[in-house]
Amino acid sequence: MLIEVMGENLIIDELKHREKDEVINEITAKFEEAGVVKEVEQFVGEVKAREEIESTAIGGGIAIPHARSDTVERLTVAFAKSKEGVDFDSLDGKPVHLIFMIASPPHIKKEYLQILARIARLCKNEKMKDALIKSENRHEILGIIKGFDIGSEKPEKVKLKEGRTIYPTPG
Repeated sequence: MLIEVMGENLIIDELKHREKDEVINEITAKFEEAGVVKEVEQFVGEVKAREEIESTAIGGGIAIPHARSDTVERLTVAFAKSKEGVDFDSLDGKPVHLIFMIASPPHIKKEYLQILARIARLCKNEKMKDALIKSENRHEILGIIKGFDIGSEKPEKVKLKEGRTIYPTPG
């Protein structure tokens, strides 16, 4: 469930910045404030290095920057929104309006992939995506994400490139 790795203190209801690097810094500051990331500069460098491999802006106004790092205390997701949009080198060339940033310690693999899959699933849901874009504040954003979690209670199974599937832990 997304709500288990998020919190209202990890939500930015309107980004101050419009440039990709500045946005990464702005969101990472939320992780620092929450005590999730010990070495902010190291984590920012790892997120940016991941972005250099290929943009995490998947199209449709969505970006999911992420990094697994020794400086991260626990699997956590931050969310940020931009009404104007951010140039995130998106695959479709369009600005990004919704950003989910994932921070995880390196040893957390299965849950990390499941959270990534859950975010992708949420972003494919046009009703949820539109509600997030139209949301007015952090409390409303958190409510939308809680609603998505309640409406899709099962954790995600993830199919890996080599054909293996990671199944959720029963619980």
